[in-house]
Amino acid sequence: MKVNRTTKLSLVGVLALGFTALLAVSGCTAANERDLEGVNIQNPAKAEIYANLDGHPNIVRLCVDGVALLTTTRELDGVQRIPEWDAWCKS
Repeated sequence: MKVNRTTKLSLVGVLALGFTALLAVSGCTAANERDLEGVNIQNPAKAEIYANLDGHPNIVRLCVDGVALLTTTRELDGVQRIPEWDAWCKS
């Protein structure tokens, strides 16, 4: 079988693309691999989920050690402290 220059370049391109994809994937870690080992996992004292009008993401109000927090059911933003909701945590 005769291999011409175009075939060689195509093969090199496919191999380079595959190698790049492999490097990208190898840099990712699963969520459970990022967790700290031996950490005691606890549930919040209170939680309420408010359905957003479009359905995603829903809003979650949490109480952790008497401190009110806001987060979403998607990982779009981090947890936010809401001091005005602390009274709800104590009720």
